[in-house]
Amino acid sequence: MARKVLGYIELVWTCDSCGTRNPGAIKSCTACGAPQPIGVKFEKVDPDTFNFIKDEALVRQAQAGPDKHCPYCGTRNLAEAETCIKCGGDLTVGATSRPSGVILEDDAVPPQPQKTATQPEVAPQRKPLPKWALIVIALVLLACCVSGVVYFTRMSQTDQLDATVTQTYWQRQVALEAYQLVKANDWEDLIPPNANIYDCQLRHRYNSDTPVQDATEVCGEPYTVDTGTGFGEVAQDCYYEVYEYYCTYDTMQWVVINTLVEDGYGTNAIWPSTSLGMSQRLGTPTERYTITFTTNSGEYDYSTTDYNLFQQASQGSDWVIEVNGFGDVTSISREP
Repeated sequence: MARKVLGYIELVWTCDSCGTRNPGAIKSCTACGAPQPIGVKFEKVDPDTFNFIKDEALVRQAQAGPDKHCPYCGTRNLAEAETCIKCGGDLTVGATSRPSGVILEDDAVPPQPQKTATQPEVAPQRKPLPKWALIVIALVLLACCVSGVVYFTRMSQTDQLDATVTQTYWQRQVALEAYQLVKANDWEDLIPPNANIYDCQLRHRYNSDTPVQDATEVCGEPYTVDTGTGFGEVAQDCYYEVYEYYCTYDTMQWVVINTLVEDGYGTNAIWPSTSLGMSQRLGTPTERYTITFTTNSGEYDYSTTDYNLFQQASQGSDWVIEVNGFGDVTSISREP
């Protein structure tokens, strides 16, 4: 979602010492002279309106970044200042930037002042999880580990068994396709060339965070963001609804009209017999062969698409098969 800046407004702050409301850009109370506290909360002059600043110098000040407080006397200075306007202290080391980024309409609690990179930050203390929650998490992790070990162990564990072929089954399929007129729907840019297009309607296709030609801009309610300068940035969250033509069309395509199937038992498989008409063709054929083995521990089925291997599986022939821990046949080989 795109963020759209509408303009900047002046904010006010309330003096902790005497309760006087002061313009946001003023660095000390106009009534008692008390310095503006670091964590003071800025508010809108009028909660229901946006009186945008017209003065370009004030707009640049609002865009300059949050003001910072002198580490020696606490005086508030502009973001680009390198020495304190009151005591002359060095602001390049240890200055504390004013809180910023709070949405005033949310009536949120101001964030704690952000220290400059020269001062180490103290990580917030997190409330530890209760003992029972730690035990549950540990048990769940242990169960997952055990299940994973069991699964991979059974997958990798294979047994070689002497086996005899007791049954063979095959199935072969061929799709029968016809070149005919079909009716379909799609976005205009995805319709095949030479198609007969009709009945097109504008439909919402997707949303974009950036402007798109002929798109509809949709914006939320304006809100004010505390910039930490005594001014508020008025913004909206917007996106663009993109509408494009969705059409019905007629076109000639190859369409599956039937699937021919042939199956049976034994090792001599055949393909389905076909008789093609005009504007017809055969699609991609598929084949599947199943060999049933009998061992001392039971019966196992093995499926393959290798017809040459299948033809070797004559009934009564002896093989060696590998079976994993789940009872699946992973490989077969003919006994010499």
